[in-house]
Amino acid sequence: MAENAKFTGRLGLESRESGTLPAAVTAVVDTLEDFGHPADRIDARAENAARLQCDHYVVTVRLRRVPLRRTSRLTTRMMQPAALLELTLSPLYPDHCDQEITEILLAEMLRRLLPEVEATSVEWLDTEVALTCEQFLSAFEPKSHVAEQPVPQVTAVPIEETHLPRPRGRACFTPVDETAVELEAHCDLAFQDALERRAAEAAARAHAWVHQPVLARVSRQSWGSQLRATAMAAFGQTGTRRLRFISHLLLL
Repeated sequence: MAENAKFTGRLGLESRESGTLPAAVTAVVDTLEDFGHPADRIDARAENAARLQCDHYVVTVRLRRVPLRRTSRLTTRMMQPAALLELTLSPLYPDHCDQEITEILLAEMLRRLLPEVEATSVEWLDTEVALTCEQFLSAFEPKSHVAEQPVPQVTAVPIEETHLPRPRGRACFTPVDETAVELEAHCDLAFQDALERRAAEAAARAHAWVHQPVLARVSRQSWGSQLRATAMAAFGQTGTRRLRFISHLLLL
């Protein structure tokens, strides 16, 4: 939104009376308060204008004469107004201003002003078109008569799965009482799997030892068995003198 954005509405008046401006200011103050923007400051230094400031807007209410060039906005059925009551909303923070809400706020101000003043026409925003009071008020009336239309055939349409919001905080954790049984079963299964795996490894080692070649098993005999075999051979093949020497050697 532009920094100099302004929202302006005007009411064409049949006459220019002294009580028109105070009545207009009262209606504007009530509207701002009802929409959550109570007026913080009101300046009415000039006799034909007042300036109101709230948290988001600066509202200017001005009672002015009708320029000759504005007669082109009126249709042939509209009466030439004697004066104009002009409302201007200027956002204090244009970058953070909602245009639709501001336009609705301006329209509500004009609607509340119509019973307070003798208006002949309404100009909402800079549309270059003047509306009668009846045309302007018809926009606020609910549609009571709706034209009957044939009811279309409804076919079955699959409903998309709604995405639930992600849990946060304590909602992310399940109570211990609800998860204890499941956790215990999970631990038992893991322990049983470990036992079965170890038993399978032991069986594989035993099977490999049984089926290995005989020479490989003989080569793994201890040094004590080999030493005993050597001693027995010495006793059987040597005399007494060599036997005594071999016995000393074995003791060493």
